[in-house]
Amino acid sequence: MVELAIVMPVLLIVLIGVVQFALVYHAKNVAATAAQEGARFAAADGRTVSEGADRARDVLESGLGKKGADFSVTAQGEGETVVVRAEGDYSLIIPWVTGSSIPIAATSEVRKEAFRSGP
Repeated sequence: MVELAIVMPVLLIVLIGVVQFALVYHAKNVAATAAQEGARFAAADGRTVSEGADRARDVLESGLGKKGADFSVTAQGEGETVVVRAEGDYSLIIPWVTGSSIPIAATSEVRKEAFRSGP
């Protein structure tokens, strides 16, 4: 019983830390995917930069749920490239660090699709 009383709090802290790490890693992957998908969508022939930003927001909200709505998405069409940036704060679930969050940002740059003659 004494050993269990000593080991159980440490085990729970490690378990919560692993779950928190997995959630943050997932959020970073979703943000990166949203930026890539938004840039790819905006770079397609006939699409606009605002359509790419909307697509990135959709991916964020479908991947992160309510927390995805808190992220901001910016998109720019610079010459022959489209740059989409998704960034926001991801709140932690650890009970004793209430109110803390980790900043997450992802940027993707894709060349616009267009017909180019020559080699």
